[in-house]
Amino acid sequence: MTRNDLTARQKRFLQALLTSKSAREAAHKCGIGEKTAYRWLRQPAFREALQEAESGLLEEAMRRLLSMQSGALDALSDLVTDRRLPGARLAAAKTVLDAVLRFRNAVELEARITDLERRIDEAAAQAEPPTD
Repeated sequence: MTRNDLTARQKRFLQALLTSKSAREAAHKCGIGEKTAYRWLRQPAFREALQEAESGLLEEAMRRLLSMQSGALDALSDLVTDRRLPGARLAAAKTVLDAVLRFRNAVELEARITDLERRIDEAAAQAEPPTD
């Protein structure tokens, strides 16, 4: 289900969910009852539309973060090499090392997942009976 398949009230509630701390708060913002809100949240079609909307927000946030990365790396580089600010230098060095480790772990996990998916696909292909 896409947002186009929702009623106007459901669309307002979905939008409120994206900017609220809780479903209860979102329901109050929209003027709908909490029971209605939680009933909608249990509906697979509404949950699918909510996931789609949340994915869109995450993609936008990722694009913004990626656009800021070059400047952030330049700033960290400046701090790491600035001998006048030892505290900031240490904090920047820790930040860089932490980011490198997290990035490395993410890359390794992605490679492992890709390998597992490939193995699953190969096993499934071998398990399929030949079609004549």
